[in-house]
Amino acid sequence: MNAHVGRTSAIPFGARSLLAFVLEPKTPLSDWLAGLDEWLERSPNFFSTKPIILQMAGVEIGLKEYRDLLGQLSRRHIRVMAVENSSRSLVGPHLPPVVAGGRVVNPEKLHEAPAETAAPEPAAPAPPPPVRAEGLFHEGALRSGQRIVHLEGDVTVLGRVASGAEIVAGGSVHVYGAMQGRVFAGVMGPEAARIFCREARAELLCIGEAFVTAEGMDPKLEGKPVEASLDGGQIKLRSII
Repeated sequence: MNAHVGRTSAIPFGARSLLAFVLEPKTPLSDWLAGLDEWLERSPNFFSTKPIILQMAGVEIGLKEYRDLLGQLSRRHIRVMAVENSSRSLVGPHLPPVVAGGRVVNPEKLHEAPAETAAPEPAAPAPPPPVRAEGLFHEGALRSGQRIVHLEGDVTVLGRVASGAEIVAGGSVHVYGAMQGRVFAGVMGPEAARIFCREARAELLCIGEAFVTAEGMDPKLEGKPVEASLDGGQIKLRSII
C-alpha cells in the first residue's frame, strides 16, 4: 500500500527595516514622565503609531517600578517594542524583548590578533562601489497627518508642510514653503545633515539626537528662510537671507 505524502507548504519569510524611536528614561522617573507630558502637550499623537525602543543604560530600577513605567507609557499611547541595555532582572515573559542596536560591528575587531603570523589568505574581491543615495521629491503641500519617510537620502518638499505633518529623512531636508510641522533629518548619520525651509514656523526640528521645539526657537527667525545644522551636538539656527 502506498502512503499519500502531502506537499510541504512553503512558509513565507522576509525581513523589513523599520525606523524605531528611542526613549531614554532618567531617574527620578516622575520628573522624566513630567517632561514627557510637556512634550505630548505640543504633539499629543507623536508616539502613537511609532515603534519605540527603551534605552535603559544607567537606569537602576526594580521589576515593579519597571512594569509601572511600561504601564505609564501605555496610558500615553506609547507602545514599547523592545528594550536596550536592560538589566537581567527586567527581562522575562510579558516584558519587551531585549535588542542590541545600532551600528554594524566589524567582526575582525572582536578578536585579538594571533600570536603567530598566519599564512596569508587570498585577497578578497573588491567591494562594489557604494550606491548613490537618491533624493525624494514631493510635489505640492504635505497636509496635516501625512508623513514622509525616506532613509536613503535627502527629502525635498515643493510646497508647504502643514502643522501635524512629518518628514523623516536619512539625509537633509529642503522645504520650499512654510515649514509648520515636524522634521527629522540625518537619521542615518547626522554629521552633515541640514534642514532648510523658506518660512520657519516648525513644531520641531531634529537632526540626529539633537532637537529644538517651537518654544526654543528665536522669535526673530519666525517666518523667515532658515537653515538648521549641528554645532557641538546642538541645533544651530540661522537666517539665510
